[in-house]
Amino acid sequence: MTELKKVLEDYAKDIRENYKDVLANNDHIASKNLVNSIRTEVVVGATAYEVTMTLADYWKYIEYGSKPHWLPYDKTEHTFPDLLKWIQVKPVIPRPDINGKIPTQKQLAFLIARKIADEGTKGTHDLQKTKDNILPWYRERISQALGRDMEKYILKIMREK
Repeated sequence: MTELKKVLEDYAKDIRENYKDVLANNDHIASKNLVNSIRTEVVVGATAYEVTMTLADYWKYIEYGSKPHWLPYDKTEHTFPDLLKWIQVKPVIPRPDINGKIPTQKQLAFLIARKIADEGTKGTHDLQKTKDNILPWYRERISQALGRDMEKYILKIMREK
């Protein structure tokens, strides 16, 4: 294994674990589906090394937010099933309206869906912040690893002559 690959494997592990911590610290964990889906891998190609991360598909909505839009609606249940599940898992505690009435979970799901339809959602940029915090420290380690690998390669070539 090359020095570079070792450093990149450390980087992949650190970004994965730090991203989980950032999500937890910012209260962005409800069902743990996103956190449990996080996988990182160092891919060695013919001309490049790459650190890849795979996540549950909805990570991009947490990271970047969304434009105003209506969510999927179940006509038979008269509710927004994904929001209803999220309200139950999180749990979301409803506040009384101006008349002191507390909405049911179905009503709360509708109110949240209407707000998303009107305003969209804001992104948290948790992954970008995680990368920005970790990468500067790894740049020096990556540079040093490349130097050591290059030195080993040159010595190997010189021995073969």
